[in-house]
This record gives sequence, structure tokens and C-alpha cells, in this order.
Amino acid sequence: MVSSSILFSFMAVFVRYANSRYFISGWKTSEIRFAVCILVILGLCLSKKYPLKFVNYSWLASRGIFGGIAVCIFFYAINKIGMARATILTFTYPIWAAMLSPLVFKKPVSMGLWIAIITAFIGLYLIVIPPEGIVSISGMDILALFAGLLSGWAILSIKKLHETDSSRAILFSQCLFGLMIAIVPSYREGYSFPVEAWAILIFIGVIAAVAQLQMTHAYKFVGATEGSLISILNPVLNVFLGVIFFKEPLTLRAFLGCAIVLACCLYASIPGRYEREC
Repeated sequence: MVSSSILFSFMAVFVRYANSRYFISGWKTSEIRFAVCILVILGLCLSKKYPLKFVNYSWLASRGIFGGIAVCIFFYAINKIGMARATILTFTYPIWAAMLSPLVFKKPVSMGLWIAIITAFIGLYLIVIPPEGIVSISGMDILALFAGLLSGWAILSIKKLHETDSSRAILFSQCLFGLMIAIVPSYREGYSFPVEAWAILIFIGVIAAVAQLQMTHAYKFVGATEGSLISILNPVLNVFLGVIFFKEPLTLRAFLGCAIVLACCLYASIPGRYEREC
């Protein structure tokens, strides 16, 4: 789960770079990302001679539709409000997953994890909200926050699907529905990009495929709430990567928020906590 968060962070760097260097939109990046992921999954199935079987169609559609829309919004928001801000708002999904989890699994979230989640979002508040307050949030901020809600439900769908379907089938559903969502708005851009741009787009797809397979597989062994909380490591990394590569600002307030979030991630990843509280 930690490894997938690190890969997702570097994927976001290349998404931002593709737009700033070659003016490639989030829609086009999403389209290529989903297409490459599909090819990677099919290649794995052929090389390992594992058939791609689908069992729970309703939850596969849920994972595909909600997860696909969330990725498209995330890629679009990265280019509009910056890598760090878009990631932090989208990665509010742990609180949504925690709130919705009892509806799906009929198990309450433990008090310790609730405290960790609330504390983590205090840290996220310090990172993303300027001192003048929440009134500074724009419409794009709200859209990125909505992507967090969709991602929260998609994460619960993944956890539910592990009862019946493989990691490859679960990821394939997201990529298939995501490709259908992104292909129409991205069509007008065409495909006449320099070779270097194509290399970056394909690299984004490969990184996304590896990270997504890691994350999806990890949810076999990690509770939805715990796994989501560990994934908050991703926006923290993106804050620092945004500073390093794109000169995005990092204040003392934001640095304190990062420290709080990292502490919560550490708490969630203590060995044995999953077995006790999952």
C-alpha cells in the first residue's frame, strides 16, 4: 500500500509535466492511462495464462464507473489547481470510505481509527486551506473534493469485490469504464504528439497499472478504512514533489499538516492493527 502511494505520487508529477510541457489535458492523459493499463492487464493474463474472469458484475460496474470518473476529475484538477492541492482534496476519500463502510460491511469503525482519521484531516486542513479560511475554496476545489467522495465508494467496491473477483478483473473494470468516460471529451485533441510526449503518456499508464495492481491486491489483506488512511501518504508526498518540481508553495502551516498526516499513517500501519480492527 505504501509502495503504491509512492508510485501514484510520481505518476502525478508526470501528469503535471505533460500538461505544462506539451499542453496535454487531463482528459487525454486519462484516456491513454486507461488504455495502457488495459494492455498491461491483458498482457499479464496472457503471459501467466490466467483467464480474465468477471463474477460480481454490479460491484465491478460500481468500481469502474465511480473510480473512472474520479481519476478523470483528478487528472483534470491537477492541471487546474496544482498537483498538491488537487491530490489533497481528492484524497479526502478515507473519511468518505469510513463513513460509508458500515453500510457495505455492517462493521463499525473502531474509535482509534476514527480519531486517526479526524486527526489526519486536521492535518489536511492545515495543508490545503489558507489562513483566511474555507471561503477561498473554488469550484474546482469542490469538484476535486467530489472526486474524493467517488473514490471512497470505489475503494469500498474494491474491498467488496475481493470476495469474488481477482485484482486484475477489478482493475480492468475501472480502466474499461474510465476509457469510455474519457475518450469522448479527449477525442478533439487528436493524437499528434511528439515522441517524447507519447513516451511520457505511456510511462504514466505503466506506473498507474503497477500502482493500481499493488493497491488493489493490498486491499485483500488491509481493511478499507486502514488502507485509505495509509494512502493519505500520497498527498503528503505530492506536496513536497510539487515544491521540488513545480515550485508550488510550502508554508510552515502546510509542513505541520504533513507531519500530522504522516503520524496518522504510521498509526494505521502498526502490525496487527488490521487483524484487530478490520
